[in-house]
Amino acid sequence: MLMNIDLPDKQPFNKPYIILANGQYPSHPAALNKLYTAGTIICTDGSANKLLENGLAPNIIIGDMDSSTIDQDSFKGLYVEIPDQDNTDLDKALEWCTLNSLSPVTVLGTSQLREDHTLGNLILLANYSDELDINFVTDYFTITCHHGKRSFTSFKQQLVSILPVEDIQSITTEGLEFPLTDEPFSLSSRGISNRAIGHQFIITSARKIWVFRSHSD
Repeated sequence: MLMNIDLPDKQPFNKPYIILANGQYPSHPAALNKLYTAGTIICTDGSANKLLENGLAPNIIIGDMDSSTIDQDSFKGLYVEIPDQDNTDLDKALEWCTLNSLSPVTVLGTSQLREDHTLGNLILLANYSDELDINFVTDYFTITCHHGKRSFTSFKQQLVSILPVEDIQSITTEGLEFPLTDEPFSLSSRGISNRAIGHQFIITSARKIWVFRSHSD
């Protein structure tokens, strides 16, 4: 169980809140800009090493600390060591953000090194989407998870992929090249590589979906 630390008594943390996971370090400007404009950077264990190698410093490090080479005594930020091996370090960081009401949060470094971690991270996105306003930003996509009705700012011919978290009885889309109209949406690759036709699209889904939106350049 994670400790709910009273943040204002420890150190003020400012929005935007960014978590850097220990996948491939971001290289696309859309992802890097999130780091450069962060109010608070939360690193998951070994990702703190990568952040420092790229000239930035974390405000918070969370994890079992089996990968980070940062000395706790010399670290000026908040050091949250959680030895529990049942959860990944990203899971620990997201739970900690939930307990301490740090939201919305953008997560970087969630993909491109290990497929098992990438898939596991998408499951975490689905699991925490009811508790946190959360999105993943990779070198290719902004990824969100939601159900119900949601509108998205877009641009013409933006690549949009929709994948169901579970079998869905009804999904409707507006503003996409290949529309869906109140139809079932089972676990499959059917929703990959759709396209936006304008500056907005809308999805209404009875159950959770992952939505992948490509960057503008």
